[in-house]
Amino acid sequence: MQRNKDYPIKNTIEVFKRLRIEKNLLSKKQKNFLESKGYLIIKPTNFMKKNLKKLSSAAKKLIEKEGKRGGWEGKEKYYKKGKDFEKGANRLGNLIDKKNIFRKLITMPEILAAAHSVIKGNIKICGFNLRDPLKGHGNQAVHMDWKPRKKKEDSYDGVVCMIYLDKSEKHNGATRLIPCSHKKMGWPENHIDINKRHKKEIRPELEAGSIIVANLNLWHAGAENISGKERKMIMLNIKKRNLPQLLNYKKFLTNKTKKGLNEVEKYLLAVRKIDKTQKSDSIGVGKYYFREFNKKNFMPTKKKSRNNEK
Repeated sequence: MQRNKDYPIKNTIEVFKRLRIEKNLLSKKQKNFLESKGYLIIKPTNFMKKNLKKLSSAAKKLIEKEGKRGGWEGKEKYYKKGKDFEKGANRLGNLIDKKNIFRKLITMPEILAAAHSVIKGNIKICGFNLRDPLKGHGNQAVHMDWKPRKKKEDSYDGVVCMIYLDKSEKHNGATRLIPCSHKKMGWPENHIDINKRHKKEIRPELEAGSIIVANLNLWHAGAENISGKERKMIMLNIKKRNLPQLLNYKKFLTNKTKKGLNEVEKYLLAVRKIDKTQKSDSIGVGKYYFREFNKKNFMPTKKKSRNNEK
């Protein structure tokens, strides 16, 4: 008997069937590149070309509206009046709750296919934020967005999808990536000086609407926005389904938003009654990073943010 479209989804394969995502949506060459290099560049899809102006306009209006309050969802206990979530950058959090147009990004076939090829199992949306570095700001120490693997046999836990709403060039802070670094064991600090440019780093210059899907273990960093031109980027974090979210969507999505979600969206965001309820408001890489270095009574030479910022 064929299942009704509203029947509760049990796994990610069912999501792919409902969205009609074909197994060969990504080529073998693309999958191998993502596995080998740790990242994949996806050129603007038809959806991005059609909706880019709407996405960018919605983001700009929210930045103007929220100001310094932007990005604090899940971390309100650390907020003080006038305090920036990140100095020198416009930030937005919980985009799912803000505008319907953003919601459509979490079911983009290319993104889900790339995430599944890395995770190789059931997936979950764990974070959905925006960052826009301002002139003279944006440079970061090399980092990765999740805890490291302990041995080569360990599987990878997820990806971060960097969705560019503006053209990304070196003069406005094109992201720094270090290919193949996701294969390393341990934190970047165990191998390199994270405050220096890496000899193998690359800085892809991309047209607006492009997407970089990066393994969460890939070493990378933001770069200084020299020109001051906008470089708005949405960061969609996707992990294994049993791992914690950067924002507890069961708690932070309004009832109105939850009721408006379809079954696929509810599954991906893990907001159904049958989905495990996360106790914490937010769990990111910082929890594991500081635990590791405090345990060793060692901290890197320059304190860095661990808010999954690019």
